[in-house]
Amino acid sequence: MKWGKECGPEGRSAPWAGNHALLWKQPHPIFFAELEYRLKPTRATLDKWAGIVNGTAEHMADYPKRDATTGIYSLDPAMPPSEQGFTKNDVFDLAYWRWALDKAQQWRERMGLPREPHWDEVRTNLTPLPVADGLFVHSTEWADTYTKRNFEHPDPIGVLGMLPPIQGVDAGIATRTVAKVWTTWQWDRCWGWDFPWMAMAAARTGQPQIAVDALLAKSPRNGYDLQGINTGGPCPYLPGNGGLLYAAAMMAAGWDGAPQRHAPGFPADGSWVVKWEGLKTAP
Repeated sequence: MKWGKECGPEGRSAPWAGNHALLWKQPHPIFFAELEYRLKPTRATLDKWAGIVNGTAEHMADYPKRDATTGIYSLDPAMPPSEQGFTKNDVFDLAYWRWALDKAQQWRERMGLPREPHWDEVRTNLTPLPVADGLFVHSTEWADTYTKRNFEHPDPIGVLGMLPPIQGVDAGIATRTVAKVWTTWQWDRCWGWDFPWMAMAAARTGQPQIAVDALLAKSPRNGYDLQGINTGGPCPYLPGNGGLLYAAAMMAAGWDGAPQRHAPGFPADGSWVVKWEGLKTAP
């Protein structure tokens, strides 16, 4: 998953990792809070995370810029959405913003609090996810996603994979996007967690063979050393480790709304025997 600090050439911190935070990191605290609540759905858990969830959502509602004419809110690039640089309204950011603002409102309702009107206004009027030729693309400014920008992190697959179904994210477009990214991306120019990220998206969109192939892809950045550390970058790359563990668990134990069969993220053709214990379903 997209956790952790990126590394640049020769193990140095990349320019976006020091003075800038990647934009997609902002909703993470709400994601972590929700994972704990799924394990321990108690008032104590709600109280533990309430300030963090509320503060994160306040920032996320204040960050987008509103067009005075249309009333549409945009995620302008005060922070970069990806390693490819600055662009407006990155596809994954728009989906993650929707999910997190929805979840923050649900958190308030669990605590017996009223919804925050401004959060609803921003979420309802966020710009639509960018689409070109029936596929999600990085952004409206980067419609050349599958020709000139088909390397580094494949943000278009993140909208339905790590993230569950969200209003405003078309499942059919997401499914076609996963297939297109898998066949066109320069996987030797990706990072260690891009492979499990693809596996999550492929599993959730009903393409389990791609999910397995992604986890097993032969790429210099999809390897692990003798200590089990992902070598998915020019430095030890722990996001690759976290992504692999999350993707494998999700493929084995399933996710909310997954097909009702054993190990729904693996092919059901008898080519895999999957055993697991103690895992929980993903959101």
